[in-house]
Amino acid sequence: MPTPDDDRSAAAILRAVGGQENVTRLTHCFVRLRFRLRDPAAADIEALSAHPLVALAVWQLDELHIAPRRDLFRLFDELKDMLGDVASH
Repeated sequence: MPTPDDDRSAAAILRAVGGQENVTRLTHCFVRLRFRLRDPAAADIEALSAHPLVALAVWQLDELHIAPRRDLFRLFDELKDMLGDVASH
């Protein structure tokens, strides 16, 4: 069941990865959001890990993988809308 905080989850995740200007690519698999970032140091892994919707935030090669506890596809769609052409899958 969605909570009021869910409406702000995509925005909080986007801020924690360094903002819209830091994202060069966004994709997903069945369980993770996958970000490629201009400046990986701008990502706040601690903030991501502390977010109640995030189960895991980890670097995998040159991608930041975020596994949400639920609503992966909703989050992806919201992030895609915020990012425009950057998002592709």
